[in-house]
Amino acid sequence: MNDMPHQAIQELLAAYALGSLEADEAVTVAVHLETCPACRAELAAYEAVTDMLATAVPLASPPPALKTRLMARTQTAVALPLTRRQSLKEHLRRWWHPPYWRPGLALVVLVLAATALVIWQQNRPAPPSQYTLTATEHAPEATGVITIAADGTATLSIANLPPLTAEQQYQLWLIRDGQRDSGAVFSVNADGSAQITIQSARPFTSYQAFGITIEPAGGSPGPTGDRVLGFNL
Repeated sequence: MNDMPHQAIQELLAAYALGSLEADEAVTVAVHLETCPACRAELAAYEAVTDMLATAVPLASPPPALKTRLMARTQTAVALPLTRRQSLKEHLRRWWHPPYWRPGLALVVLVLAATALVIWQQNRPAPPSQYTLTATEHAPEATGVITIAADGTATLSIANLPPLTAEQQYQLWLIRDGQRDSGAVFSVNADGSAQITIQSARPFTSYQAFGITIEPAGGSPGPTGDRVLGFNL
């Protein structure tokens, strides 16, 4: 196995990326990779696909009856006679072991997974380009809209928000997992309007909620005043 030719090693790379090789095969491939930049580059391409698989599918809750069915099947398997379980294990080992088609199957799995990932990314819903903020009792006539441009730039358009004294300003909060980032500190015109470019520390579409509060002039590290506008995904 240690004298396996280069081409044979290449045929095992897809299975190596999936972790489906026998121990001795995996060792042989690992040793070869230490001295072969071409195979390392090809392996990196396979691993890039396998790494994306974990995040390619949205999380879903299993049906309530699934646990009951799995427990029933587990109990049935445990109850099998020892000789029958050993026979089943041996059968599965022999089914998987042949080296001729296993690398090819791993490659097919990777190609199909990559294709499915591309199709899913192309057809998943695009994030909204606008968020309409809802007024609170502290500014019931106010309106606010956050607009995201194609280049990712976000702007806040405000109307009918009461002007504040010189000691106060409005502050926009960008909220993700309970953590708040300041997106802007601003004042409005005499008619209650404002147009503000939002500054965000991370991709804007990663935020889950937005809020505008009344804060001391210059802003606060965190919300301290009344909330006048907000939005929750």
